[in-house]
Amino acid sequence: MDPLSEIAQLEELVRAATRTVVFTGLGFGRSEDIEQRVDQSDWSSHASLENLVVDPAAFWAYYFTAATEISRRLPSAGHYALARLQHAHVISTIIAQSADHLLQKAGATDVVEMHGSVLVAKCERCNERYGLPEVGALMEQSADRVPRCTSPECNFPLRPVGTLWGESLAEEPMTRAWELAAAADLFVVIESSLRTMPLSLLPSVPLKQNATLVMIGMMPTQYDRYARLVMRTEGSPVVDALATAMLGPAPSPRT
Repeated sequence: MDPLSEIAQLEELVRAATRTVVFTGLGFGRSEDIEQRVDQSDWSSHASLENLVVDPAAFWAYYFTAATEISRRLPSAGHYALARLQHAHVISTIIAQSADHLLQKAGATDVVEMHGSVLVAKCERCNERYGLPEVGALMEQSADRVPRCTSPECNFPLRPVGTLWGESLAEEPMTRAWELAAAADLFVVIESSLRTMPLSLLPSVPLKQNATLVMIGMMPTQYDRYARLVMRTEGSPVVDALATAMLGPAPSPRT
């Protein structure tokens, strides 16, 4: 099937649905900023719960640099397109594997971030939260380069808000993602390999409710054979084309 026919088929499925939920993977919208990509193998070895506990100074030395790099990324055309589709009530909620907050930067308002955000740290003793610039300043002030809470009489070491490697996903986003998937009549997976538990099970939830499944992305998955439509292409151009087809050209310039 040619790309234009696939876009037309996707548009037909979206228009027929009453509750479309989109699940975006780590690769969504990333080809446009590949030079800023944080290496996943480095992330898994350095940004781990074990490293935070055993060697917090080494953890923060890596994590702060990587998170700052991530914070400089800009939304792709796909991020803006999903935000437009959400504002127009074409899609309802976006479930995101990425922790870069780019969908919100693009204007999306209802995003379930499964891995939290790399842009914020917190104190687990008093729950005070700190943005990355504050974390950097606290590292500079600390003799061992470990940021600590500044609340009166606290001084507890900080940790990232987001889920670390080797750590279970937070219960709240997990529960909401499963509820959204169960309520969807169209579930669209974009750029996710679906190889990591428990998120690899998420598309099975709408399938059990006889919902329509659409798979978009370069990598084959175990769910392709159950999908109504499989688009073996990058997701960002697809959703940009879908938004243009359904809503007209995007406003320019984007800010």
